[in-house]
Amino acid sequence: MKTVLIVDPFSTGKLYSPLLNNQGVRCIAVVSSRDLPQHFTCDLVEDNFADIFYWDDQPLDALKALSVTAVIAGCETAIYLTDYLTESLGVVGNSSRTSDLRRNKFAMQKALEEQGLRHIPSNTLKSPAQIPDFVATLDPALKYVIKPLNSAATQGVVFAEGGAAVRTALDDAAWNQRNDLGEINLGFIVQPFISGPEYVVDMVAFEGTFIIASVCRYAKIHKNGSHFVYESLDTLDPRSPDLQPLIDYARKAAAALDIRVGPIHMEIIWSDAGPVMIEAGGRLHGGIAPQLFQQVYQPDLLSLSIDSYLGRSRPDTAEAGAISQGRIGFFCSNENRTFNAPPLSTLQSVAQDSAYCGHKYFITPGDTTPVTIDFATCPGLFWLHHPEISQLDASTESLRKQLWG
Repeated sequence: MKTVLIVDPFSTGKLYSPLLNNQGVRCIAVVSSRDLPQHFTCDLVEDNFADIFYWDDQPLDALKALSVTAVIAGCETAIYLTDYLTESLGVVGNSSRTSDLRRNKFAMQKALEEQGLRHIPSNTLKSPAQIPDFVATLDPALKYVIKPLNSAATQGVVFAEGGAAVRTALDDAAWNQRNDLGEINLGFIVQPFISGPEYVVDMVAFEGTFIIASVCRYAKIHKNGSHFVYESLDTLDPRSPDLQPLIDYARKAAAALDIRVGPIHMEIIWSDAGPVMIEAGGRLHGGIAPQLFQQVYQPDLLSLSIDSYLGRSRPDTAEAGAISQGRIGFFCSNENRTFNAPPLSTLQSVAQDSAYCGHKYFITPGDTTPVTIDFATCPGLFWLHHPEISQLDASTESLRKQLWG
C-alpha cells in the first residue's frame, strides 16, 4: 500500500484524502504548527487519516519509517514544510531551495524578471522605519497596490493613489501581526497598479510539463471604498484560441517559479502590454472551485493533481476540455447588520434552480455582517454549472436575491 503525507490538509487540501483512500492509498496528516487558526484546523477530518503528526513534536524520524510515496501541500501554510519533507524523505517534489518563489510575493516577481518575463516592478518593506525614505521615491501621479508578503486571498491588500496615500496605507498596515493563515506578516510589498481583466490559471506540473486544468476570469467591482470586492468567477475553455497568449505566459511563469510537481494556482492580469502574473501558489485553487471544476472540466484539477503526486503518466492532452459552464458568485454586504439565514421555503426553491450546485455562508445567524471590502470580508458565496451561459446569468440574479437579498 502506498503512503502519502498531506501537510496541512485544510481548505481544499481536505479534498485529497477521501479520493486517495478510495484508491487504496494510506493518508497521513502532518500539521505544520499548533498555532494555525481554528478556522483552518477545523477542516481536519481525523477519520480520513491513518495517523496525524504535529511538526511541533519533531516527528521526522517517525515519518522516515513510513516509506512515503509522496508529500502533498494542502494549502498555503504547507509550502515550506512540504518542500523540506520531500527532500528529507527522498521523494519527487519541488526544491526547498526555491520555496520562496512559491510563497513570497516579492521573490515571485524577481524570478519572473530574471527570466525576462513580464512582471510587476516591486519594492518590499520589512519595517515601518523604512516608510519615510521609501515614500519619497514614489511618483505622486501613479496608483499603487500595497499587500502583505505572505498573506492569502486579498487580505490586507490596499489600493492607494500617490505617495501620501501609500504612506497612510503603510502606517496603518498590520505590521508584525498574524494574518488569516495564522502567520506573522513578514513585511509589505508595494507595486504600481496594473489594470486589466483578472484571470486565474490552474495548472498541474508533471515533472516540469504543465497541464492546464482550468482558466477562469474574475469580475471585481469598486464598492465600499475598495477596488478588491469579488463579484463572480467564471470558468472558461482552456482550448479557446483567444486564451492562448495567456496560457503560453502562464506556462513560462510556472517554469520560472521552479514548480516540478503538483498544482499551481496563478493569478494573472491581462494588461495592455499583455498577461502579467500577480502571484502564484503551489497548491490547489481554494474554496469550492476544485469541486465545481469536477463538473466543468475533463480531466479535472483534483484528479490531475493526485496523478502528478503519485508519479502517474501525464494525460495526452495539454489542456483540459470544458464540458460545461461554471460560475462562483460572491455575496456582498454593504452595511453592518444582523445576519438571518433564509427560511426553509427559500432553500427549497433555490434547490429547484437548474444551475444551482450549492451555497455557503462564512457567518452564522445572529452574527453582524462585516462591510465587504475583500474576500476576507465576503459573507458567503454560491456556485453554479450549466451548459448555457444564459442560464447562469438568470440563476445568478435569482440566487443573489433569494440567498442574500
